[in-house]
Amino acid sequence: MGSNETFNLVHEPWIKCRTAEGNQLLSIRQVFDGSAKPLAVVGDSPTQDYAVLRVLLAIFWRAHYHDFVRRYPSPRSRKKFEWETWFLDTRETLRETGKDEVVLGYLADVENRFDLLDPTVPFMQVADLHTAKNTSNEIRRILPDSEDSYFTMRTGPGRVSISYDEAARWLIHAQAYDYSGIKSGAVGDPRVKGGRGYPIGQGWSGLTGGTVIRGANLLETLVLNTTESCIPTAAETDKPVWEREPDTAAPQDLEATQPKGPADLATWQSRRIRLFTEDGVVTRVLVSNGDRIPNAGLNVFGDPMTPYRFSKNKSKKGFEAYYPRPYDEQRTTWRSLDALVAVDGDPGFSSRELPPKRPENVDNVARILEDREVLDLQIVSMAYGPQSSTYGTIVSSSIGLPVHLLRNSEWSRAVRNDVRNSAEATGRAATAVGAFAGQLYVAAGGEYEFGVDAADRLYAQLEPRFHNWLRGLDPKNMAQEVSSWQHTVREAALGIAQDLLNGAGQKALIGRLLDEDSGGRVINAGTAFQQLKRKLNKELPLTAPQKTMSEEGEGNGERS
Repeated sequence: MGSNETFNLVHEPWIKCRTAEGNQLLSIRQVFDGSAKPLAVVGDSPTQDYAVLRVLLAIFWRAHYHDFVRRYPSPRSRKKFEWETWFLDTRETLRETGKDEVVLGYLADVENRFDLLDPTVPFMQVADLHTAKNTSNEIRRILPDSEDSYFTMRTGPGRVSISYDEAARWLIHAQAYDYSGIKSGAVGDPRVKGGRGYPIGQGWSGLTGGTVIRGANLLETLVLNTTESCIPTAAETDKPVWEREPDTAAPQDLEATQPKGPADLATWQSRRIRLFTEDGVVTRVLVSNGDRIPNAGLNVFGDPMTPYRFSKNKSKKGFEAYYPRPYDEQRTTWRSLDALVAVDGDPGFSSRELPPKRPENVDNVARILEDREVLDLQIVSMAYGPQSSTYGTIVSSSIGLPVHLLRNSEWSRAVRNDVRNSAEATGRAATAVGAFAGQLYVAAGGEYEFGVDAADRLYAQLEPRFHNWLRGLDPKNMAQEVSSWQHTVREAALGIAQDLLNGAGQKALIGRLLDEDSGGRVINAGTAFQQLKRKLNKELPLTAPQKTMSEEGEGNGERS
């Protein structure tokens, strides 16, 4: 790294953003000075976007924290501060102007820590990081190599070197999401044994379920993801990496590695990294172990953008154990709903099975915004391979949640319960469709095997419809809303079942005799289909055909 080289992220364009004029590379300053008015970060992958957004959030949080301390220097003066007023006023101002003078002033104070190539304090790196044998890796070490379509796949020269702006983005991504496993042993790290750094787990964001409330533009997004714990109630010690003493190859001491809050976690240095440059590009990298998240994230509650799951096994009398909860790789919407909406007191939980803790940013806007607003949520997680030692696939999805669904009131609780029950009924209907596919295998002469593909097909078909249903909920007419959803599910389930019937073949239509020793029963495509309809009647009772008086007398009539 030559002493004359410089690439300061405050001034140099490196953040991929969508603007009204199209996609642009912007500097940090351009994000906040009103010159470009970015709408969103749109980089090389959803996880990269999330990691970069979190750096911008840490800048925003700390700038306004320092401004808050200047304006309200004493505990007495802070009693005059009203969080809700600040939140709404700041949201409106930034949405209209696209400029944040508070952040611009802060950047002037800290910009010296944002030079990617600084010879002594390079951004998110250790300048003299080295191994005993002065080894390093090709730059592709920090470029996620996966079959997932979100990742930028590169071959040949594309993996030999990358530009400074791309290196900055993937450096931030590596600190947030780097996989676990053995690392290069850095000189000066007392944990190194035999030249190796042994696994300490993945980066903090890799443990979490990233939850972003998206606004009309990027600055509004920053406000919407800001909570009281980020500014007025933030700990004085909650500092991002650029406000701390530069890291060395060694981990921070035990006290320092207890996360201090949102800004600390948003820029958590899970790795010690050094970029190597040549002829104006980054060609190689060294990645070694950094700061371990204590106890795999047990009760690390400082991150306002992730849900937390309750651990019954780790809890004991007087101690409730929670871990950050990543979003599920499969059936994301259905398995993530409780983590986004459920609160203490909702049905389905108990003193032994506590509800998840939904993200603090969602809680915050649920208290402040008006009922009619619909939150545009993006959820992001990284799925890893065995032992979290390789990247797997990226989980990324969007969902709209009405604010009225999220409030902590009896009225909202009732609506929320209807929504949760509707999602659970959808799951049971999918199970019924999967079981039907399995019965067709049996009818055709095979062994029973649950039809996972059929169930997943129903989930996938219903997911966008469920999103639309959620966005348009009329909370004053939930009986009709629930009935409408159950009919949507039934129609889709029977449609898939009909497709399966059409492709079942002659053997399944004729069927076979089972359980001959106990009198026998015939199973064929027709009996399996009738069984499916009866199951749907049970799980989606508002869609069950109404029996006539004569059918009631016969006791076994049904119309489809």
